[in-house]
Amino acid sequence: MTDDGDGGGRGAWGRAPARLSELLGLVGAALLDERDRSAFPEETTRRLGASLHHGRTVRALVEMVIPKLADASVVVLPASGRRTHWHRAGPGDGRAAGEVAVETLERIPKVADALHGLQPRPAVVRPKEMAALDDILPGELVQGEEALVVQLAAGGVPAGALIMLRGPERARFQDADIELAHQFAVRAGLALATAALYSQQAHTIAVLQASMAPEPLPVADGLRLGAAYRPAAEALHISGDFYHVAPCPAGGVRFFFGDVSGKGAEAAVLAGHVRQSMRTLAMVKKGPDPLGDLQLLNDLVISAGQRFTTLVTGSARPCDDGSVKVEIASGGHLPPLALRGDGKVEEIVCEGMLVGAVPDPSFGCTELRLEPGELMLLYSDGVTEARGGMSGREIYGDERLVDALASCVGMQAPSVAERLELLTAEWLAGRPHDDISILTLQAPPRRGSPPHRQPAGPGGSASTGEPVSP
Repeated sequence: MTDDGDGGGRGAWGRAPARLSELLGLVGAALLDERDRSAFPEETTRRLGASLHHGRTVRALVEMVIPKLADASVVVLPASGRRTHWHRAGPGDGRAAGEVAVETLERIPKVADALHGLQPRPAVVRPKEMAALDDILPGELVQGEEALVVQLAAGGVPAGALIMLRGPERARFQDADIELAHQFAVRAGLALATAALYSQQAHTIAVLQASMAPEPLPVADGLRLGAAYRPAAEALHISGDFYHVAPCPAGGVRFFFGDVSGKGAEAAVLAGHVRQSMRTLAMVKKGPDPLGDLQLLNDLVISAGQRFTTLVTGSARPCDDGSVKVEIASGGHLPPLALRGDGKVEEIVCEGMLVGAVPDPSFGCTELRLEPGELMLLYSDGVTEARGGMSGREIYGDERLVDALASCVGMQAPSVAERLELLTAEWLAGRPHDDISILTLQAPPRRGSPPHRQPAGPGGSASTGEPVSP
């Protein structure tokens, strides 16, 4: 007898472990692939949620699907006019971006549907059907078997269309690939829409900030002007403080300086209305009329709603002897301070009611004269009410401001405004603060005036001011 049977049996038993090992390897690979697929959506959420910058989000989006789902990908953004933007990644390390006409996209129904939010599920399309996008799609992949068009949206709001392409040597999109692409699109659409919304809000805030910021100070013969402006960060740098200085046709300047109640966008809107109204009054009236301007402004603020504003308005006119005559009217604002030539600081008393608080208010008016080298300071309560110091809760206060202003004797108006802002910022030490605004008007010193000895200011030693000339 032979042992062929036994030998055959041993051969079969010998092959069984090999087949089992091969089967286990396939199962293990499938499990690893499934785990990898399950982790991909989580990675999408993490990476795309790391930035609110729209451009960076788009670039990360097109890169993430390579090579997991495609050899190249293109994101087309929603149209805003006749053209729209696209971004491409792949094949390999290739990157590109540009614009495409909306009418071009309309020639590809599935892409157009995805852009308009009408294609909730990924759609398979032959690359040849997208011939209109030859300038956008990578030429080496246009000959592939198929492409996948995926809608990107959030809450029903379209955020773009994603086109994924595979090369000729790669397998077609399977059901598992299409499902994974759909999961990716849900997360990517949310991230892209969030980034787009944030970018729009940031742009709107930037436009508001630019529109609310004071205009540059004019150059006026016989006057020196200075200003400092620091909106509160908590209100998105949109301030309720406002000021404006404009030359008068007859010489000198008109000015106004105020602070709307409250913070943020609502206060800034009223501040914008007040500023524009005061500028309009200055244009239509032949000469300065501070009290009349306040009466008209009071009616406007009352009609605007529940908020009120404080305001100081007036004019400054150089005189032949080198001094400056200042006329002011007050609508409840903090009294101006005058820095005299000997270093003394005087409060300019000018009482008046808040603008917009009552229908028939009483406003005060006064005049003062600034001798050569002397200066008038207008400021908002963001200076005196700044909380800081050792405890972080102590207010800066009127006394510190007076001492700080006294330390500025002999300095020019722009330097005084800058120094007062700096001292306030040092007191705050980076803590939150209200809007801070400062405006200085100065009669230029006489040519050849000797330097003034500056008294010690808060936290500083005595110093000698530099001589200045007109």
